[in-house]
Amino acid sequence: MKKWLTPVLPLMMAASVLSGCATPNASVAIQGEVWYKERIALPPQAVLTVQVKDVSLMDAPAVVIAEIERSGVTTPAPFEFVINRDQFESGHTYAIGAKIMLDDQLMFINTQAYNIDLSSQEPLSVLVQKVGAGR
Repeated sequence: MKKWLTPVLPLMMAASVLSGCATPNASVAIQGEVWYKERIALPPQAVLTVQVKDVSLMDAPAVVIAEIERSGVTTPAPFEFVINRDQFESGHTYAIGAKIMLDDQLMFINTQAYNIDLSSQEPLSVLVQKVGAGR
């Protein structure tokens, strides 16, 4: 081995080990849009909440992993989460939940499951349905 390579070799090995820790897959991007069919404009104080939930356990409430809230809701309303991969457990099922509230009253909510495929970059399209006939 050449003399100049001897002191450099441990540095090169350390750099390769460290670069292995900072993989580009250390986070998961989950994106999509929430939309509703009704042709109405919502009041500016309506609040959209989008959640990433662990829905693995049937007899227990879902565990919220991440949440976004915003007002000024339009349709479609884009969303994006960037979450560390270590937040997700192998074998668990994760889903998007969405709702729109106005003055602490539920206006719209998703009525079907929108499961998350952690290996896919495909955006989700989440339909929320109008609740009740009072609005």
